[in-house]
Amino acid sequence: MVAEQKYDLHHFLEFMPGDKVKKDIFKGKHFNVVVICLESGYEIPPHDEPYDVFFYVVSGEGTFTAGAKQWDAEPGSMIFAPAGVRGIKCISRLTVLGVQEPH
Repeated sequence: MVAEQKYDLHHFLEFMPGDKVKKDIFKGKHFNVVVICLESGYEIPPHDEPYDVFFYVVSGEGTFTAGAKQWDAEPGSMIFAPAGVRGIKCISRLTVLGVQEPH
């Protein structure tokens, strides 16, 4: 059983030139929460994932791919990507929260 807890997003933020940083914030029975930090110009090419995810853009800008669709996203944007092909191209230093199905 997971107890109630407060989290500070800033504690999890880390950027690495030329790579993504993905950190687990919470792993639960019904969902996981991760933070993804990308430097400007970095891309996670479209790839297949077996779980649904709901993205929330905290800061920066990027282009999100889900299936055959693409969206430009900025702070406050929310994108649902069902299991299947998805990717992210970072336009400016990007911080994204992801709420995922457990996997």
